[in-house]
Amino acid sequence: PEVPARVAAAVAAAPVRAGERSRIAVTTAPTVTLLSETAAGRLDLAVIRHPAVLHGLAADRVVLFPTWALSPAGLPAGTRANTRRLPVAVRPRDEAPAAHDLFVDTLASRGRRVETLVVSDERAGLALVAAGQAVLVTADDTLTADGVERVRTTDPPLPLRLRVVWDARRPDCEATARTAQLLVEALSLQAAA
Repeated sequence: PEVPARVAAAVAAAPVRAGERSRIAVTTAPTVTLLSETAAGRLDLAVIRHPAVLHGLAADRVVLFPTWALSPAGLPAGTRANTRRLPVAVRPRDEAPAAHDLFVDTLASRGRRVETLVVSDERAGLALVAAGQAVLVTADDTLTADGVERVRTTDPPLPLRLRVVWDARRPDCEATARTAQLLVEALSLQAAA
């Protein structure tokens, strides 16, 4: 699952709403890129998918977002069980290897043979679901289309796990840690919404 747009907006706005006067820049990138950029000092902090290898970066607690399984709706009688055989649309594994593996392993833990289909983003995944070609798990509570059915993922639960990271070795790490806490609070509020 991807970070929903409303969550990204709330996180970006959190420091400004708290009175911080620094300029905010938003970078959308895979978890491995965000970790690398943060470790290199090109980003002050990042919101990443968890789990991930942090390579010495500091991190706050993990925030869990509920997800929904999107599947083709209106299948003829007798083919409903076939949705369990459809591939699951996922982002490339190399974007967040540990998070990807946990997701697939959690699906497989319920005895499901898991076939994945790599997509560029949730929009592409949604198109495949609407065409009857895949299933998609999303944390975006507004993502839907004609011909698509939404079901909350509960068995097994497949939360989107997010965490804020920063480099505590940098000279300004105390201020960055305070900003990180604002982002965690914003994430927590969005997860509870």
